[in-house]
Amino acid sequence: MKRVLEIILGTAIVGGAIAFGGVQPLAYSLMEVAIFTAVLLALIQQARSGQIKFPLPLWPALFVLLVTFQILPLPAWLVRVLSPKRFLSLPLAAQSGSGPSWITLSIYPHDTEVALLKLLAYLGVFLLAAYLFDSGTRKSLLVRILIGLGCAEAIYGTFQYLTHTEKILWYKKIYYLGLATGTYINHNHFAGLLEMAGPFVVASVYGAYQYHAGQDSRRRPRRSSGADVPAARLLFWAFLMLIIVMGVIFSVSRGGIIATLLSIMFMGLLTAFRTRRKAWVTGLLVFLLCMVGYGVWIGLGPVIGRFEEIRETNYLQMEGRLSFWRDSYRIITEYPLTGTGWGTFGVAFRGYQSTWVDTFVDHPHNDYIEVATDTGLVGAVLLWVPILFLFGKMVYSFATDYRRFRSVVTLGCAGSTLALLLHSLTDFNLQIPANAMVFAMVLGIGYKASCLERKGEDAAKVQAPARAAKEFARQVRGFV
Repeated sequence: MKRVLEIILGTAIVGGAIAFGGVQPLAYSLMEVAIFTAVLLALIQQARSGQIKFPLPLWPALFVLLVTFQILPLPAWLVRVLSPKRFLSLPLAAQSGSGPSWITLSIYPHDTEVALLKLLAYLGVFLLAAYLFDSGTRKSLLVRILIGLGCAEAIYGTFQYLTHTEKILWYKKIYYLGLATGTYINHNHFAGLLEMAGPFVVASVYGAYQYHAGQDSRRRPRRSSGADVPAARLLFWAFLMLIIVMGVIFSVSRGGIIATLLSIMFMGLLTAFRTRRKAWVTGLLVFLLCMVGYGVWIGLGPVIGRFEEIRETNYLQMEGRLSFWRDSYRIITEYPLTGTGWGTFGVAFRGYQSTWVDTFVDHPHNDYIEVATDTGLVGAVLLWVPILFLFGKMVYSFATDYRRFRSVVTLGCAGSTLALLLHSLTDFNLQIPANAMVFAMVLGIGYKASCLERKGEDAAKVQAPARAAKEFARQVRGFV
């Protein structure tokens, strides 16, 4: 059954990515149906076995409850306490008590309801990933699907860039011409997918190097009489790493490129501290230099030109992001506690928009700001603080884990999480269903590997001496 659930989850994510990131209602609705079906099948299987056990931590449940609370009709006096601006935006009849006395915290409940269904699907992905991942098998279909999806998208995006193909499958591109977008409409979201898949390839390079260098704590690697299999494996993963990094570069997404490079550098430092071998660090640096050199050789003109745009006078003001953030801050100050409603940024922003007034701005190009405007400071804390804490647990788990496969997966999860958190400063990848599901899957795998599995092992280590003492005392009593 677990293999069936992995296939359903992988199909939903791959299908969403192919369907332009799953941004269309039909696409993300089918993704939600697939995820909910998989969760239901898992629950039925567990119910038949007599025990329902889903690895659900408290913090995502609290965030879902907050969003649900936003669409519940509440007494007007309670809304006045929790969100004075929301109360004052009501008609005078409602404020005086002669109108409707039950209202919602969300300024547009319909959008919040749609966004809540997506959020529940992301939570389902998190739960399924944490339930399905098992480092004891020394393999993970979910990780393989993510790596395969990232490589396929990178190859397709590189083909678009080098051949100047202005099509996404059968769809003729209108925006972001001349850039690698893969099956996504927006090149930034294409880079967002690759920056989450790439760290698992980098981690696999590290794992192959460990095996090749004979650093496995339990056995020396076997050497075949013919070809050097570990070395070939190392070269294979290095080649896949080159493919994904070049795909990110050809996306010409400045945020994606910076986030990817910083993530790789961070992973390089972590692995350097653990391996303490100069050959690994030197090899990683040489690889990055070769990657840049290869990119220059085949043509990085548009990429360099994209970064040079920042030097233009008043670029930041013309580009729009700064004004979006400034106007969004006004929303946060007026809806500080519970926000305007999950998924309502586009509606709420119209009343605060000071630039690009003829354009509908549905996202502020900053996931942190959008979460704060939609759910207030309470929601921002409930969402981001636990994710940052989990990221810290991943890093600590990698540094102290003795199991090679699990430490490699944990390293990939940490690098993937860091890359998206950095890119979220300047874009809205978490508002793209396919990317949000990938991120939820990464967090689920990281949660299982760094928290649940390690917690069980630590508890066993603590209990082992006590059990040994009891057994010794029993033997002594029997001898006496």
